[in-house]
This record gives sequence, C-alpha cells and structure tokens, in this order.
Amino acid sequence: MPIRVFKEEEKESLKLKMLQAGFPLLQKYGMTHTSVAKITEAAGIAVGTFYHFFKNKEEYMYELIRFQRVNGIRRFVSPDILEGKRKVGRDEAKEFLKSMTDKRYSIYAYMTLQDEAALMSKLPNVTPDIDHEKLVAARLFSYLEGIRKDIDVALVANLIKLYVLAAQSRDILHPSGLEKTLDFMIESILDQIFE
Repeated sequence: MPIRVFKEEEKESLKLKMLQAGFPLLQKYGMTHTSVAKITEAAGIAVGTFYHFFKNKEEYMYELIRFQRVNGIRRFVSPDILEGKRKVGRDEAKEFLKSMTDKRYSIYAYMTLQDEAALMSKLPNVTPDIDHEKLVAARLFSYLEGIRKDIDVALVANLIKLYVLAAQSRDILHPSGLEKTLDFMIESILDQIFE
C-alpha cells in the first residue's frame, strides 16, 4: 500500500485534531485505557494516520502533555485574565498555578505517578531540559509584574513539579491537610518568583 504524503497544512490540521481529542479521552478513560483506536476514532482519522505522526501511544501522550501546557499558558495570558493590563501580579499567578491541578484544565489531574513512570520508561530520551524550562519561564515571567531579579528557574521548575506530584499523590496524603499543603506549596513557589 502506498504511503500517504500529507501537505504541511494537512499535517498541522490532523495533528491538532488528534491532540484536541486526547484530553477528553484522558478525562474519561485515564492514560492506561486511552487507546490509539479511541484517539483515532475521536479525531475521525485512520489508525495508520496516527502512526504517521507518532511512533506509539506514549509519544502521543507526551505531546498531549506539551499541548495542554501550551493551552494553559494561553489561558493565563488571555484577555480575560489580563483584563486590559500588560502584566499581572501574584494573585493571578496563584490562580494559574492552581489551574495546573484543576480537573477542568490539567492533564496531570488524570495521570497517576505510574502513568508518568510508564511514559518515562518508554520515552528514554525525555529528560528535564533546563534550557527549555528557561524559555517557558521567560515567556511566563514576561506577563508578571513585581518579580524577583534573581529567580532560580531550576528551583521554581522543580517546586512546580513537586506541587503537581503532590496533587497527583492525593491518595497517599492526609486528606484533612491536603488543601493546606497544596496552598503552602503554591505560596512557596510564588515567594521564589515575586519580590
């Protein structure tokens, strides 16, 4: 069977369809039960088309995480949040951090630590990249006012990851102290960003 060649515009459209289909499936089925067949059915494409873009489901899930992260940043810098301002402060940054574990927006709310470990084991070239983190941080920080001049991006990135991991570990943490713990972690992150 001949290999289909997609035009650049088609590629972007198909990849976007697949990524947009992913989050609702993850919400409904979790990572383990979100199959390539479910992804392609929801996106309205053939299974073979999926493999034109992704080697396997894990590579797709990694891209879905990145896609959702970009969407989160877009929400944060939307006109609704900025309300005509060029920059926002600590309160808005706090809401953004909370959204990272909010089930309405966050992919991490539907992934377990085991899911992430499975991704990392099947995608061995995926490791923390401080240069990428600095680029993402610079973009986010450009929308914040009153930030420290001596921000340690690696520290902030690690604190954010620990915050998300804590939220994912709800079942092993004390329920009566969970929200206080998460709020404390957010305030600690904000203390590292703002003066």
